[in-house]
Amino acid sequence: MPELSASIDLPLVAKYLLAARGSGPLAHTLAANARAPARVLSILSKAAVGGAVTSDGTFGEVLTDIRIAESAFFTSLRSESVFFRLWDSGLRRVPLRTHLGILSLGATAYIVGEGQPKPLSRLTLSNPALPVRKAAAIIVVGDQVADDMGPAAQSLITLELRAAVADVVDQEFFDIIMPGAPSTPASGTGSDAMAADLRLLLGQISTTGAGALVWAAAPDVANRLSLINTGEGSMSPLGGEFIGLPALVSGVIPAGSLRLINAAGIAGNTDKISLDVSNQVDLQMSDAPEGAAAAMVSTWQNNATALKVEVSFGAERFRDDAAAEITGIEW
Repeated sequence: MPELSASIDLPLVAKYLLAARGSGPLAHTLAANARAPARVLSILSKAAVGGAVTSDGTFGEVLTDIRIAESAFFTSLRSESVFFRLWDSGLRRVPLRTHLGILSLGATAYIVGEGQPKPLSRLTLSNPALPVRKAAAIIVVGDQVADDMGPAAQSLITLELRAAVADVVDQEFFDIIMPGAPSTPASGTGSDAMAADLRLLLGQISTTGAGALVWAAAPDVANRLSLINTGEGSMSPLGGEFIGLPALVSGVIPAGSLRLINAAGIAGNTDKISLDVSNQVDLQMSDAPEGAAAAMVSTWQNNATALKVEVSFGAERFRDDAAAEITGIEW
């Protein structure tokens, strides 16, 4: 069997764990019988051992495989997640759980005349810590889907896993970077109002630095932009390009909102992803479980299996002009 792209490794691990109802040894057996890629077999064979290095032939190499699979999976989310698009191209990657000296007032260069003193410039540094945040999502599938080793079931699990991680991470990411960012209601519905709103939005964001400028649109705004596109870009309801800049669509952005983000003003990174599987849990089937009056559902009684995905990551906006938005858009 040819080696598959590393981006599919974690979805394959999730699929075999679902089929094995969370049993690592059984998942490894199922994967081996299906001639899964070597990296998937290595991850499923992980066992708790003592300290190791990445070349010790046991746990260290497994850890390396996990990191490769995680990185490839995160990269595969760049078309679905605003955070992972920035993480993959432009985000200031910094270590998590670490105090950092971040530049808040840049150095200034001078033109110095012949025989004139060379002035010094001053750097102003802040020293924040980049905390780790955990984003969790739960996917529930019927046992028939969990048992199915065919490509259709694998495709379903892959799509659901990517969508769940993208949405839950983006929601937390926006909750971090948008408070305090400029937020302006749309000025009207015509083309002149659209041009004025976009001009204002572009003026609120710094276009300097090494980061990438990215549009982030609510689904209804993406639909509008794809219809009014002049043909100079390649905007579609699923995203693409708008005014020469990458445009992503996120279901967690409030309706009528268009955001512009400069990755050069945001620090962040990802740590790890964990997968837990069980068919013997009770779940409250609600997307707002706190205080909700939803009934508890037993996965065992309903022939279903639950996959819990937790992603550890961190992000901080360290420049005021790194994000802005227009709301109430009806162009």
